[in-house]
Formats: sequence, structure tokens, C-alpha cells
Amino acid sequence: METAVLRGRQDRPGPKGQMAVTVAFTLTRSTDQGPVSSTADLTVTFDHVLTDVGGSFTDVTNPSVFNCQHPGVYQFSFSALAKLENSAFVKLMKNGDFQLAMWAPGIPGNYGSGSNTAVLELEQGDRVWLAIGSPDRYAIHSNSNRYISFTGVLLYST
Repeated sequence: METAVLRGRQDRPGPKGQMAVTVAFTLTRSTDQGPVSSTADLTVTFDHVLTDVGGSFTDVTNPSVFNCQHPGVYQFSFSALAKLENSAFVKLMKNGDFQLAMWAPGIPGNYGSGSNTAVLELEQGDRVWLAIGSPDRYAIHSNSNRYISFTGVLLYST
């Protein structure tokens, strides 16, 4: 797995006179995932760390879950491509709780795509990830073009 680790600037004044912390990441996937013979949510795993400002995924072999180390307000966005035979249903999860989702139709002879964005307030230790809902029916498609992505950015610390 190729990883680009960039250390964020931490020399800007932040809230309450603290030094600002910078966190930003983009994870991508280059292979299909699903369908599988289970109705339980299937965590989306990624095989490429495109950006990792702040080191959230340093030394992580199969990145899938963002573990919040710095409390604050974060923006998360994600996109996925449906397989030809299966629609895609991808959910944004926070600590096991559903936040929002995207759905894209899998049309015979054509691929459907979808995306969504959320702003979430996180505490230290909160976990955020993507999951395929009902993975016995839904699946996501990718290849070397990395159609599946998950991005998070710390907007400001709290």
C-alpha cells in the first residue's frame, strides 16, 4: 500500500490561544467489495492512502476507520460506483450510529455513482467509517481508477 504522509502545520494560533492542529485524509479503494452472503453492514476497507495530513493512518495496514485524536468539527465526504449487477448503498457511520447514506443504481450495461457529505462534531476517541448496507444485495465497484473514496478534514478544533 502506497502512503503519502504529510505533516500538517501546527504553528498557527487556534481557538483559546492553542496551537492549531491540522487533520486531513483521503482513502481510496481499487477493487470491488461485495456482495457477500450477510445482511450485516460490511465495513468498507481501503487499499490506498492518498493523503494523510496529521498521520491518522500512519502504520495502518488496511485503513477503514478514522479514529479521532483531536476533538473538533470535521467534514467527511465519500463517493462510490455501483457494480453493473448491483446497486450501491454506502452509509457514513459514527460510533456505530448511522449518519447519512448514498445510493447509486447498478444498471445493466452502465455504472451508477453517488456521493454525500456531512459535517460532524467529534470528541477524542470517536470513530467514523463507511459501511455497505445490506451487502447481500449491494456492492461497490472500483479498479485502478479508484472510484471509491473517503475524505475527512478537520475544519476547526473544539
